[in-house]
This record gives sequence, structure tokens and C-alpha cells, in this order.
Amino acid sequence: MARCQICGKKPVRGNKVIRTGTGKWIKKRVAVLRKPNLQSVTIIKDGQKKKLRVCAKCLKKLRKEGKLVDYKGKIK
Repeated sequence: MARCQICGKKPVRGNKVIRTGTGKWIKKRVAVLRKPNLQSVTIIKDGQKKKLRVCAKCLKKLRKEGKLVDYKGKIK
């Protein structure tokens, strides 16, 4: 199952509500699975490169802390 390796974010179940006409008339609800936005990144941990699958929110934190490595092996 898709899961962020830093924060543990995972898919959640919800409803897609189909409405008709005007106002709050609800025709039906359809179950949907909402998946997290996971990205594969390489980080530096304890002086070694490590490849992780992280969500977009954690990716933003890693960029801010300067722990990402680009494709040439340099720290971003």
C-alpha cells in the first residue's frame, strides 16, 4: 500500500457526492479512495544517500532543511 516513509500518510476512504439541480439535492454517493501525492527522492541521512518515497508535504520540509540530493549527487 502506498505510504509516506516519513510521516506515514496513507490512502483514505471518502465519498464522491453527486448533486443534481440546485441547492442541496443529493442524487447518490460513490465510495472513492484518495491517495497521497508520493514522490521518490534521495536524501542524505547519517552521511549516506538513501532513497525514499515521501508525500509532497514532507518533500517541502526536506527542501527547506536542505537534505535532498539531486541527480548529480550534490545537496540541493
